[in-house]
Amino acid sequence: MVNANGSKSWKGVTTAAEACHLIDCGILLRWRDLRNMRRELKEGDEEVIIRHMARSLVERSTVRIQAEIIVESALIWLAHASLESLLNAFLEEFFGQARCDEACWPLVEIALTSELAETSHGEKIFEMAVALICELGLSLKEYAEAYPGEFNRADELLEYIGTYLLSVSNANSICVRLSLLHYFGVFEHGVVHKKFVNRVMSRFGHTALEHLFTLLFRKKSEGIALQFLLGNLPFVMEADHLAQRILHETFKTHMLKHPERFCLFMQAMTNELAEKEDTSFDIARKTLVQHLGAMLKIVSTVGHQQLARELFVCFLKFEQEPFFAEALQSLKTDADIRSQIMDILTNLMNPEADKPGRFQLGSVQPFRAAKRGRRPAFSRSTTTGTLHQVTFLGGVDIQRAS
Repeated sequence: MVNANGSKSWKGVTTAAEACHLIDCGILLRWRDLRNMRRELKEGDEEVIIRHMARSLVERSTVRIQAEIIVESALIWLAHASLESLLNAFLEEFFGQARCDEACWPLVEIALTSELAETSHGEKIFEMAVALICELGLSLKEYAEAYPGEFNRADELLEYIGTYLLSVSNANSICVRLSLLHYFGVFEHGVVHKKFVNRVMSRFGHTALEHLFTLLFRKKSEGIALQFLLGNLPFVMEADHLAQRILHETFKTHMLKHPERFCLFMQAMTNELAEKEDTSFDIARKTLVQHLGAMLKIVSTVGHQQLARELFVCFLKFEQEPFFAEALQSLKTDADIRSQIMDILTNLMNPEADKPGRFQLGSVQPFRAAKRGRRPAFSRSTTTGTLHQVTFLGGVDIQRAS
């Protein structure tokens, strides 16, 4: 659009056609122009514009300065809107172009390394850059697995994306950390040696988990925190011994601090894994049982019988798993667990059932809520995408949440 002094500017744009013309002219979008512009646009115009940016990026990916302008403009728009639907529309259009395999390489580099001309909201734009490249990588991985060999140099590109994302893992932003935790968890799910997950857990695992569990025990954030944890903690349970030590310390702290609410979380986590028929989660299931055993030792030390009962119920949910007999025997012979605590397990087991070893959940008395007549439960949020979860959880001030 041409303003009063004859220069082309985003200020005053009211239609998708005007916005697409400015993209074609190579005019950089500014954050300050978006607030009024997004209000003036018709429904659906934002998607039209963001899709035009994706097409233009593929067309001009070989011209560095033009590619940088389009990438930064797209990131500013996506960060300002913070809508999963727009992010998905951008990637869908991007991957729909004939030369997208070549355009991926400069997109990754520009998004994660280029110096922004827009400095006023640099952190939010960078967080969106990381989220975009994470979704790009996961989309590429899914496509390459479904259609092997069709995407040119897919394995090399995925390694390239992983290396660049790992290079930004020292960022202090909790949004960046949660995006990386999710990306590498999904990316390396089922892989024996998890070089990326292990690295990010050693760098910021304690901080990220502490942030998530703090928000899990706050009413306004518990629904989203629970959703993120249920979806991503199984990936952490597949990681190395250092990651499990970090997870154990987090469990220990919040179990003793919030015993009632922690047990509700553990029940939800147990159900999530126990009900999965996917054998790729076998390692996570086995690791969770090991964590339950470690927590029972702590509970035995403090003599909290009700907490022990709830953890035993979670433990027994895995009775049908091949590793259960060994885990049960390990508990029974553990000298660190008091006999009074083990008696709870004995009482839960039902020797009169048709199948030996079956347990009776009817004998379990749930924790009483603080208010009479109200059963404790986590508020379940409507299912939301990863971008919404990360943006919401990363935007909560942990000091105020505490």
